[in-house]
Amino acid sequence: MAGLVTSTPILCFGLLAPVAPVLARRLGAERTLALALIPVLVGVLVRAAPSAAALFAGTILAGAGVAVGNVVVPAIVKGRFERETGVVMGIYVATLSGGAALAAGLTVPLERALDGGWQAALAAWALPAALATGVVALAVLTERGRSIPRGGTGGLRNLLGDALAWQVTAFMGLQSLVFYAGLAWLPSILRDDGFGAGEAGALLAFYALGGIPTSLAIPVLATRVLDQRLLAGGVTLLQSAGLAGLLFAPAAAWVWVSLLALGQGATFSLALTLFVLRAPDSRRAGELSGMAQAIGYSVAAAGTFAVGALEDWSGGWDLPLAVLLGLTFALLLAGVGAGRDRFVAAVHTPAP
Repeated sequence: MAGLVTSTPILCFGLLAPVAPVLARRLGAERTLALALIPVLVGVLVRAAPSAAALFAGTILAGAGVAVGNVVVPAIVKGRFERETGVVMGIYVATLSGGAALAAGLTVPLERALDGGWQAALAAWALPAALATGVVALAVLTERGRSIPRGGTGGLRNLLGDALAWQVTAFMGLQSLVFYAGLAWLPSILRDDGFGAGEAGALLAFYALGGIPTSLAIPVLATRVLDQRLLAGGVTLLQSAGLAGLLFAPAAAWVWVSLLALGQGATFSLALTLFVLRAPDSRRAGELSGMAQAIGYSVAAAGTFAVGALEDWSGGWDLPLAVLLGLTFALLLAGVGAGRDRFVAAVHTPAP
């Protein structure tokens, strides 16, 4: 049940991402983002109720809102901050990682401060959700003229026949698979290699947080060059080196987890930045984001389960690590394709 709670948001990201471009075409990207924050706020409050059903219902609601928000943010960045794409995307990705770490690190102290009231500790995270909802709603109400345009045709169906869109999608999906597999199984891998529970937990926390520096830097670097192929190759090799080290020399786990964390922060931020760089306009950035996240997070959810099944079947972590290492070479090929200086097929807009 705990594993299902953890995987439910990832499934929401994959299954509900295609809804976001449809809403953005009808309402505009900013209005869609404002609406997406409402189920996040409600979901955080609902999951604080003292029942398993409420926990799952709230998680699904919050995951649905985040899934839609994740897709439309690149479209908003493309439309409003095209000259500062790298800086804005870097701040966005670093905030995602830092915010998640903050919530994970402070919830238990909050519970203790509230005399063991875990429901209140979870409900406290509705405060930043409410603040975000208010800020975005205010922006929508006061800046109507700057809203990303609505309308247009084409959508995901048109992108499914575009090779470049598939390369961006493959890059997003494979890097997500490697990250979530590490998030789910790294402690078990380390325990089997002789590390204690405390050190394994510390390494997992470092894995989740260590990529913040590269998540800030890589989008800035990516927007300063026309072609991102060398950049994609370099950041992918960081992950290859980390996985190879865990497979062949696990005693130096701190070194290999450091490389994995830096590589993960870099590949994730580059994947999101490619949604903006490979799109000719803000509307197409949202469509590409929807396709890549829908397929990518579905791949990540299935892949994380498959890695655990491989360990069950083989009786150890060598085969799963070898498979993940092999997938980084597929990630390299996808990144080289996605890094080319060109656009996905444009959206066709109807004549006025």
